[in-house]
Amino acid sequence: MREFTFAIDYDAGADPIMDVCIEWPSVVAHSLDGFVTEDRFWRIERISGPERALDRIEDVRFDGTKCGESITERDCEAARYHDVLERSADELVIYTYLEDIAECESVHTLAGKHLPSGLVFETRRQGSRHQWRVLMRSDARVGVLYDEIGARLRDGLSFRMGHLRDADGWQRDSLTTLSMPDEQRTALRAAVEGGYYETPRATTLDDLADELSVPRSTLSYRLRQAETRLARRCVGDATDDRWLRDRETSE
Repeated sequence: MREFTFAIDYDAGADPIMDVCIEWPSVVAHSLDGFVTEDRFWRIERISGPERALDRIEDVRFDGTKCGESITERDCEAARYHDVLERSADELVIYTYLEDIAECESVHTLAGKHLPSGLVFETRRQGSRHQWRVLMRSDARVGVLYDEIGARLRDGLSFRMGHLRDADGWQRDSLTTLSMPDEQRTALRAAVEGGYYETPRATTLDDLADELSVPRSTLSYRLRQAETRLARRCVGDATDDRWLRDRETSE
């Protein structure tokens, strides 16, 4: 397999989903997409972030008047089906299926036009950037795809080249966005960016607390909670296989 990576940057007002990501920078959305034929594709998208942001994304996805796929001036015409697979205060998983696609110029349809069948897409949205990883059997015509995407982007979108190389393995965690309350994510980001986890530390809890305008004890608690979530994800949460263990016990 070969992989082609790139990113598309969005100005505010250029796309309804990206506008939510721009307004709430803590929102992170990962998706796994499959291009079935020239007129249909599916996507499973996992989004983490504040509840109000997730409400907005859900509204946009279920609004049949908003395209959300096209990267050119031409909106996609298609029959759209969406379903919420999971929903909590800080995480949303949406399944999307489009069929009878016509007059559409999205990354999916442009890639499907030039690349061999069997394409798989992994994407990540955060802030103003939508990152793409296209897995394909052959890259014989990927240059044509690169040229067309770059030339056909509508106003407010800009293209950033990544790389073209042998696929470096299946990204098995591409949909396992870490669910974390916004205040914990903010605390963790400030600690990382401030150098709190460097050796030696470049900042202190007191400095970070002043920066975030919260008591030192509150910041310490939020970081401990965030670190606990990360540790459990790293070694595998014991609840992940509970359904299997429960079944084995019953048998």
